[in-house]
Amino acid sequence: MYLIKTKSGMLMVRVALLLLATAGSICLAEPTNNVEKRPVFLRGLDGVVMGNGNPQADYEVSLYASYNNGQPLGILGTAISDSAGHFDIRYTLPAGLWRNQKLVLYVLAEKGPSLLATAIGDNSLPVVVNERTTVATGAAFAQFIDGREIRGNKYGMLNAVKMAANMANPETGAVGAVLDTAPNADENSTRKTFNSLANMVARCVADSVDCDSLFEMTTPAGGPAPATVLQALANMTRYPASGFAELLDFALAHPFYGPALAADTKQTSWLLFIKFTGQAHSVYDAHNLMSGPGNVAFDERGFAWINDNYIPTADLQVACAGLRLMKFYPWGESFPGSPYFGGGLEGAGFGIGIDPRGRVLVGNFGFEAPLDACSEVAARHDSFSMFKPDGTPISPPNGFTEGHIWWPQATVSDKKGNVWMANCGNDTVTFVPGGKARRAKNFALPGGRGEEGIFYPSIPDTEENSDAPVLKPFGLAIDPRGRAWVTANQVGYVPGGSDQGEAVGGIYRVSSDGSVETLSTLDIDAQPVLSWPMGIAGDSKGNMWISNSNSVKVPCVDSLDPQDGDEGPSVTLYPADDSAPIQYTGGGLSIPWGNAVDGNDTLWVFNFGVKPTDIVDADTEWPDTPLSHFCGVDVSQCPAGLSQGDPISPASGYVSDALDRITGGNIDPSGNVWLMNNWKKTGPFERVYNSSPGGNSFVIIPGAAGPVKTPLIGPPNSF
Repeated sequence: MYLIKTKSGMLMVRVALLLLATAGSICLAEPTNNVEKRPVFLRGLDGVVMGNGNPQADYEVSLYASYNNGQPLGILGTAISDSAGHFDIRYTLPAGLWRNQKLVLYVLAEKGPSLLATAIGDNSLPVVVNERTTVATGAAFAQFIDGREIRGNKYGMLNAVKMAANMANPETGAVGAVLDTAPNADENSTRKTFNSLANMVARCVADSVDCDSLFEMTTPAGGPAPATVLQALANMTRYPASGFAELLDFALAHPFYGPALAADTKQTSWLLFIKFTGQAHSVYDAHNLMSGPGNVAFDERGFAWINDNYIPTADLQVACAGLRLMKFYPWGESFPGSPYFGGGLEGAGFGIGIDPRGRVLVGNFGFEAPLDACSEVAARHDSFSMFKPDGTPISPPNGFTEGHIWWPQATVSDKKGNVWMANCGNDTVTFVPGGKARRAKNFALPGGRGEEGIFYPSIPDTEENSDAPVLKPFGLAIDPRGRAWVTANQVGYVPGGSDQGEAVGGIYRVSSDGSVETLSTLDIDAQPVLSWPMGIAGDSKGNMWISNSNSVKVPCVDSLDPQDGDEGPSVTLYPADDSAPIQYTGGGLSIPWGNAVDGNDTLWVFNFGVKPTDIVDADTEWPDTPLSHFCGVDVSQCPAGLSQGDPISPASGYVSDALDRITGGNIDPSGNVWLMNNWKKTGPFERVYNSSPGGNSFVIIPGAAGPVKTPLIGPPNSF
């Protein structure tokens, strides 16, 4: 029995909730074959429609269902909200479901052009449908919304339900706990952005004429106008900077929900940057879950694995080699049993990947303070670690050391389960056939120290020391033919051949048989298309994108030596047909580090921020670190009017005060963008490790990118 009570003017509703129905939760009987016929159960969905803080009468409320394979099931039942906003829907679930099928149920409440929505995954909680639940649904499911239908890939749909709950509580319609507590809440502007979006919807609820204005302002260039408020919200996530100022004015005119963005906000988009530290605080101390998260990899279900550089410490303490590997649910919650230790983990850097068997791979770069400040034995730099999907280490206590590994950075698997590592310290690539360490091979890159057999040089006293690496391999990506593309961070010339020397570095392409192609275009007369390159990512067709930091000379073997490049930060496209590479700029690039290609083959670039040559302390005013987005080779997936390589993000990039200095990131099956806050915004940092620079958080942006099928092994695949 469902009751509605009022007390002190507050409406309290006891309701049943939408459910995220699993095959097991629908029927207790065990299936006897691949298709199981289930008894038909009568179910109830009881709730209330609220708008601008008041019950909303005469809304047509519909309960929709979609299969997790992307097929819409349609409407299960309808009702009309009464004068108290209450509705009661009786419905039955489908009589037959595939054994591995699940249903995602959601509610739409409509009155004229006004629409409110919610989608939730527990059938025992009360449900309120209001502006905040609508915004949460619109953002979390942005890549799956098509008019009144929500449909998408299996894990992306299921995970989006929980992501929506981070933003809005379906029981109360209030801001969700994740968004309403540290490290979010008053500590960054994400909750304000969320409330501003809710105010746009509230304005539409208050006056249907304003719905038409909202639809007009959220119509993408060259595209159709949204037919529903939910589609308008999805458009603001897919095209987050389009008409930002006009939409902000629209929200400011109806400030019902607060706190919200002010007119002088530094925001440049409607993306929601949700910050996670693994705890409900953001203070730097020895009890932090992470310090210097470097990069992230997703398993098949979208669970995130993150490595980190350092052991967590309080501010101004030395940075010692990180010893942990972390796992998170697809909505950012720390996984039980995480973090994981052992297996040789020691100061991981940029290197993390997942192989076809779901095993997690980590390259042990060996970050730590100089002069053995952390222990009597210096950190090792000569191994990679391997973990089972349950977090159990497979590698021995010192890691797998075969294959002349030395200061490894990028560490990935190809589709055959071969492991590839970019050895920053000795200018080589380690290749591990089938992930079997005893079969590991080492491939020297032309022009590097590996050609001279210098695999384990001593730490040099000066930058001129001959043992320092020449090329500094850093990023690595696998193309559709199984070849590894490797960035050499230290692009330049070595003596010999001419007045300036022989061109070295840039981009290398390595095959599993050990053959190496030098793809750099550097020569005496050519205009360089690379400038201190870092991350590399390929699209579905084998086109490769490189981030040009223009200033980062990676500290491996030798110490940090920031540069001031002549070209400016940029990205470079190496076409799959081996035609000439092309350089692109703009979009907010500021020390571009890692990058990722989404399911639409568009490029996301993760920026480190202000140049590390700058002296930064607590009194320094920092601009927000930007996230950059570029049109890919397939321009049909870009906003109308843009061409290959054009920036989609504005000149400032997408900024948020939830971001610190970003190194790695990636795209999950829901289209969420994950960003690693690797370094703090402020120092001082006397040397790279003397005062720990490690950040203690990562950020998730719901629904911003084309969903990617995970794990990412080789080129990205959309659904």
